[in-house]
Amino acid sequence: MHAPPDDPPRQLALQVLLGLCAAAVLALGLHMARPWGDNYAYREASSYLVLGGLLLWALSPYAGLALGARLFRRWNVARRVFAAGAACVGMGGLLVYADVAFVHPDAQGGLAFLTAPVAQWAATAGLAAIAAILVAWQHRSRRT
Repeated sequence: MHAPPDDPPRQLALQVLLGLCAAAVLALGLHMARPWGDNYAYREASSYLVLGGLLLWALSPYAGLALGARLFRRWNVARRVFAAGAACVGMGGLLVYADVAFVHPDAQGGLAFLTAPVAQWAATAGLAAIAAILVAWQHRSRRT
């Protein structure tokens, strides 16, 4: 059964949560990279391009989760399942970055900005597949 056309409070809450997670990931990435002052790693402009690319890669799962939330907003069950999973994936990624930045700081901590988005995209694809199956199931049950 279709959900009401708009579910503004829940949709807004998820979008705000994902936006806050993305902003926190950006802040943690800048905190870990420290591109200010006389940092030797940022003497050339190309270093800033690499940092920007890594940060965009780290933020990309949050954009995918927001897009998926909009995609499945018309179907009640699929929307709720995707929203719950999106909140877990978004906050889980943020926890990984916070752990690397503050709890277990290490020279290889920046690798989390390469690997965590891969795991988040895999989880997002799994969530989208589950939500699509639920949508198909809802369509099939409505026809019978």
